[in-house]
Amino acid sequence: MSGPEGLVALCETLRDENPTSFSGNAVEQARALETHAQRRQAALAGRYVAIVPASGFAFRSYELGERRLILDTEHSLVLGDGAELFAPSTDPAPGFVLAPDLAERLLAQRAEGKLALRLIFRPAGSQLRKDGCMWLGGGRVVKMEIEVLGTALMAPDGTVLSRGDTGEYADSSPTAPVRSPRVTVRKPRGSDGRDAEPSMASALGILAERAHPCYERVLLVRPALRGTLVVGIRIGTGGRVETPHVEMSSLGDDTLVTCVTTSISKATVAGTSSGQRFSVPLQFGSAEER
Repeated sequence: MSGPEGLVALCETLRDENPTSFSGNAVEQARALETHAQRRQAALAGRYVAIVPASGFAFRSYELGERRLILDTEHSLVLGDGAELFAPSTDPAPGFVLAPDLAERLLAQRAEGKLALRLIFRPAGSQLRKDGCMWLGGGRVVKMEIEVLGTALMAPDGTVLSRGDTGEYADSSPTAPVRSPRVTVRKPRGSDGRDAEPSMASALGILAERAHPCYERVLLVRPALRGTLVVGIRIGTGGRVETPHVEMSSLGDDTLVTCVTTSISKATVAGTSSGQRFSVPLQFGSAEER
């Protein structure tokens, strides 16, 4: 998602429209409404990445005992003029495990405008509010309620300085070496955002098999590497995987990511049909830790 403009465009897609919002006769309006509804459903199921500048976020506190720098989610996360994200209170609060001296250094960098927050999130659906966003001040400000899936603190050049320790894509990796490396498929989803059927999830396990040799090679250099890589794929003729691309990653290792995407591009997934699309989380870690 590209800054404030990207949030505005996403919120436009998430609007709960009625037929009269579209031009044309009754049939044309109905068709346009159906197209919009499909796009809206896909947008609600999507995962997004946003970069919050230093002026758009703050830290709430530092827990000395747990060595955690806590992100302030009681206030909006501001992407830019007129574009804000807010996350309901979560337990535990999003945070970063940091030694006190490093936490102090990052606090100073944020104050100097030299630190950014990368958010991985999905829109938070609401039964009480049909629209996915709130439009305030006559539409001059748009706010979206989100579910935080992952966070990272970044330097001006894009270097990741610390990964968050909460959320679906949290960096909770221990520093101990991985002794029994294993790659596992975790809750793959179809293009409609729904969990794949158990039989399909099992068939997609071939992607984990393809990724395993890549993981073993990288562990020779980074023996404690763990994390999650979410790969988007399209199924082509004969079940062949086409156009694999990275949707999310908490691995922090481009060599592993490149190897995995290249390897799974040669895979064939049984029981699939041409045109199907899947979002497949691959979890890398030790078998004993599962």
